Amino acid sequence: MTTATETAPPSAARLWLARLRVAVPFLFLAMVGWLVVREIGSDFDLPQMQRTLIDVPTLPAIAVALFALSAVAFTGLVGVAIARWLGIKARARDLLRLAFVANATANTLNLSGATGSGVRLVGLSALKVELSRAAALIGMQVLSLPLGLSILIIVTLAAGSLPITPSTTTRWLAMAVLVAAALYLPAYFVLSTRRPLMRWLPKGHDLPPFKLKCALAALSFLDWVLAASVLYACLFLSGAHVKPGPLLGSFAGASILGLVSMVPGGLGVFEGLMLVALTSGGYDQGAVTAGLFLFRIAYYLLPLLAALYLGSGTVARQMPIIAHAMGRLRAHPLFGMLGLPASLLANLGIRFLAVLTFLAGLVLLSSAAIPAVHERVIAVRQVLPAAAIESSYWLSILTGTLLLGLGRGIDGRLRVAYRLASWMLVIGAVLAVTKGLHFGEALFLLVIAALLRTRKREFTQRAMSLTSATTAAWYLGLVAVVVAFFVAGVWAVLGDDSFDLWYFGVGEHSSRLARGLFAAVLGVVIYLIWQSFAVRRPTLKLPAHAELAAARAVYEGHGGGEFAHLTFMGDKYLFWSADRHAVVAYGAVRDRLVALGSPSGPENAIKRAILDFRQFADAQDRVPVFYEVLEPDLSLYHDLGFDLFKLGELATIRLDEFTLAGKRWEDLRQAVNRSVKERLTFEIVEPPFDTVLMTDVERVSDLWLGDKRASEKGFSLGRFDPDYFAWSPLALIRRDGVLVAFANVLPPYGPQGTASVDLMRQTADAPRGTMDFLFAKVMQWAKDRGYETFSLGMAPLSAVGDNPYARINERLAALAFQYGGRF
Repeated sequence: MTTATETAPPSAARLWLARLRVAVPFLFLAMVGWLVVREIGSDFDLPQMQRTLIDVPTLPAIAVALFALSAVAFTGLVGVAIARWLGIKARARDLLRLAFVANATANTLNLSGATGSGVRLVGLSALKVELSRAAALIGMQVLSLPLGLSILIIVTLAAGSLPITPSTTTRWLAMAVLVAAALYLPAYFVLSTRRPLMRWLPKGHDLPPFKLKCALAALSFLDWVLAASVLYACLFLSGAHVKPGPLLGSFAGASILGLVSMVPGGLGVFEGLMLVALTSGGYDQGAVTAGLFLFRIAYYLLPLLAALYLGSGTVARQMPIIAHAMGRLRAHPLFGMLGLPASLLANLGIRFLAVLTFLAGLVLLSSAAIPAVHERVIAVRQVLPAAAIESSYWLSILTGTLLLGLGRGIDGRLRVAYRLASWMLVIGAVLAVTKGLHFGEALFLLVIAALLRTRKREFTQRAMSLTSATTAAWYLGLVAVVVAFFVAGVWAVLGDDSFDLWYFGVGEHSSRLARGLFAAVLGVVIYLIWQSFAVRRPTLKLPAHAELAAARAVYEGHGGGEFAHLTFMGDKYLFWSADRHAVVAYGAVRDRLVALGSPSGPENAIKRAILDFRQFADAQDRVPVFYEVLEPDLSLYHDLGFDLFKLGELATIRLDEFTLAGKRWEDLRQAVNRSVKERLTFEIVEPPFDTVLMTDVERVSDLWLGDKRASEKGFSLGRFDPDYFAWSPLALIRRDGVLVAFANVLPPYGPQGTASVDLMRQTADAPRGTMDFLFAKVMQWAKDRGYETFSLGMAPLSAVGDNPYARINERLAALAFQYGGRF
């Protein structure tokens, strides 16, 4: 007897690893932030950076953007070279396309190579590349990409182009990091000749030859040089004419620490270190900041947007392949350390779009917090009245706040969030232009709206959990950004004595910011109210008698398993598959939909019904659970990605072997013989039942409940209910004509159904062995009716976790049952 659930509980080691991955990035960000504040402090001029960005010429900026896309695409040549060495027959064009998508996502997420490797795995699986060769390609790719950075460091150290550092301490720290990274190149060439360390290569395949390793090192070196060249071009456009030598040294050191920090894309760590290094070298802080901002857009954001478009839906379409491949990869020596769940890969594109939607709101609030360029406001005033400009500013804050919240709905694949976010992005783009001719901001919002459109079919959810940790994290992010918006805005207008909340003027940024506070608060309130009503889960309705009768027709025609009859208690909802051929009886418990047993219907409709039920649960952001699944169905649930947990064992009797003769049934035979002395009689009564009988049955039930100090149960256990009893026969035991015990008989459904009893109750003065007598007579009755098997029910936690090789959660359950059962 097994429960199939969608997710497996994480182990303690994985929990600690997850916590470490969260702590390390924050530690790096805190250290770099402290360094930036110490070295730059109050000299940071945000308005100057804004003016510098506005002055960047359009055509050269487009050229740099195209150059950055080409630089990211160049990385794919490393994968093509490895694929040819491994004998992979895929076309170079397909490999380059896959590499671009993988590299763009890996550059942005930077999860120790796991995300890029996962995307490559899915793509190679789609290209029909066998698993061993796909793993070898990805492993060689992960090991080869740092080679170029190591060579770049060696070159800069040899040329004396050391990174610019503000103090002796940071200089020695930078040198230590560079020397350690430079040692990767010789280590790679030496260790890659050791067969035990390269055991993840396909069986029988030679170790990588020296010529291939040299080629990979050269390609990787060119790849890093191209990345540094993009940075050089961005700094040049912003007016920071940095010499190539010092730039390469600083770039190498910042890149290494950005990778080690595990911050997605090195965001904040790379920029902070480069800013400190270049400003310490005498370069203009505003120009350097603007150049780094352009580099982040050109080399990270634009390739990411292009990758989202090129790889749209690829991962989701390959989910069966992912699930199968991940199961095999868990034992692979190369990928065992990655531990990247398939669900993350499947949701990768949607997660990016959710972050981009959140980022769109952040951009709208950021542009509102920084005083607009005076010349652009004057240009807008020549076309629009002051009221329109002020309204655009106010509405852009409201729109930005709503987009911050809608990012959670995008992450949850909510259809209503998709529709609202699409409109908010378009409206925000219009407002970006009318409030200050922010064309770049408007273009960014429209690109996100277009990317959302490409994934329209993915938004199928109708509801989501409002109390989950994920939702709480989005709430915190929303509040943090709104608070940061006002902190940045107040910082920009400190010392402005002309503050007047209701004064409207071109340069009155402080008054405009104060009015924006009401817009942001209103946006938060509107979003919370909208979410409370728009994403509420649909109200589930218990089945009426006609629907129960339809379910019974399915049970009688195709079988209903051990628990089909419990449907007629009326405490479970019914889910019908899309073709109405199969039915699932289920209950709702917090964030879970729990089905009792497997779906009932034709054999060829069972798999479809399971998938339909899973999609039904997913649409409500609930976890689907199949409770008390029988052994013959386990492989099907395993193949569909469910986690399995053994609950106990089911005792069944073949009725053709049942007889009261012989030693095997001695206890039941003694109970039958004793019944004569105790003046007990047995009777099976078919429905409908008269009121007098139901009153007598209720009396016995109430006496039993009072004696046991128990209350009625439900779901997988029967309860006293005349409506429920009306669906099956009653087995009655009387003593001298007085009812002392009863049980409702569960009839078998389908050609190979199993008979059983559910609710069994007796009075305290019933003779010893009354229930044994009842069971013996019911089994004999079932045998006489031609039924094949009889179920005695489940023994909870029987043979669960009773050997040292059992799964840890089942062993813990056995211990809890053994030592905590009395509680």
